[in-house]
Amino acid sequence: MITIKLDTLDAVVNLKARKTMDGNIMIYDHPDMDIVVSPASNKVVTIPKEQYGDHLYATQSRLFDHLGKKGAIDPSTVQGGNVFGSLEGQMLVVEESQKELINAPQVAIYSIAKFLHEEAPLYKGYKEYEDEFDKMLTEPTDDETTRLGKISHEPRQGTNNTYPGQQAAYGLVGHYYGG
Repeated sequence: MITIKLDTLDAVVNLKARKTMDGNIMIYDHPDMDIVVSPASNKVVTIPKEQYGDHLYATQSRLFDHLGKKGAIDPSTVQGGNVFGSLEGQMLVVEESQKELINAPQVAIYSIAKFLHEEAPLYKGYKEYEDEFDKMLTEPTDDETTRLGKISHEPRQGTNNTYPGQQAAYGLVGHYYGG
């Protein structure tokens, strides 16, 4: 957890983030994706952590919609990145007369922090649901279980339908063996 002091916005945000040697800021707060703010290339990039799918694309799309509405990126530049499943968008270019007042990477970081704050309850509820589901499967209540006791094994069960000395793929020939 690092605290990022945003000079031009007069704000402080707490994020799980790291600054790379080339000046990029990598934000790790989201459970499904990492977010990279690159001042050198003037981009915001989202990279999937583990899973790919529609849910991840929807989350990335919501982030870039949020950044576009807040004026941090140009929505028309959002496109797939060079890493599978990644999306990227160009930060808006600040006019020369406004460069002392507005720092585009800081506006993007602040907007990303707001997005993560808004999305936190959604992912908290999802995590609680998953934990409860796992608990239900691994520790069922007494009214959802039965006492089986000792179950004897049948001599022939499943796909093991062959008779002694007979060989058949998956027991299919043995199943029709009449003799």
